[in-house]
Amino acid sequence: MKTSKLNASLSQTGRAVRTTVAPPTPRYVWLHECLLRDIKSGKYPVGSLLPTEDQLGKTFGVSRHTVREATRKLVDSGLISRRPSIGTIVMASQPAAPYVAALGSLEALMKYTNTTRLEVLGQARVTADAQLAQDLRCEVGSEWLELHTKRHLVGQDAPISFTKVYLRPEFADIQNHLHGDHPSIYALLNQLYGEEVASVLQHIEATLMPSEAAGLLQLKPGSPALRMLRCYFDRNGRLLSASANLYIADRFQLVTSWNKDSAETFN
Repeated sequence: MKTSKLNASLSQTGRAVRTTVAPPTPRYVWLHECLLRDIKSGKYPVGSLLPTEDQLGKTFGVSRHTVREATRKLVDSGLISRRPSIGTIVMASQPAAPYVAALGSLEALMKYTNTTRLEVLGQARVTADAQLAQDLRCEVGSEWLELHTKRHLVGQDAPISFTKVYLRPEFADIQNHLHGDHPSIYALLNQLYGEEVASVLQHIEATLMPSEAAGLLQLKPGSPALRMLRCYFDRNGRLLSASANLYIADRFQLVTSWNKDSAETFN
């Protein structure tokens, strides 16, 4: 792809200003590539602040809307993060590779929960109405502690999902252990209460990122997402906890494989 030519000119203040010839690709795409190249080269090192939207607009001769669209793509790939009252921080020098999960068995699911961590953003007490009871396979009128969280990989800051965790009130102390390098909720149920997960129901569907989650994840509302609802039951079929995960499309991949020779039946 051809890149636009950059020309240097002097402003009235005598400072050099980067001016551009109209690029053959959309301006936000071109600007995204320029900023990506600058981040990769170390011009904006990890931990530093990216120039403001106004500064970038003046430097590259583009509108704030163009800057916002270009930087949104950097947020989506986990390279930068917008922090209120601080600015836009460079989080990584390379786009994060999507996390690939194989969740075709209980063993694989438990391994996955040990490689991710939750950051609690808020909580609420909810009563299961007919719709929530149907989703969670729980009793209508039952009480739940609903935790609003971001899920990220161990050792990484960029979130891969917005997750609502549902806990029975008697397991509420689990929330006090969800910080830092914490155990999985599956492990905490066993460690704190002696509860053992005997079965898991997993429901997967394609959806769009709602405004609530998009704002917390710094995504554009309506971005594509993968919704995975997981319900954890004991041996008596009683729901212990559940998680409703909205995964960011370009940071998570689900891969499942089957082997005909190892299957007992194959229709």
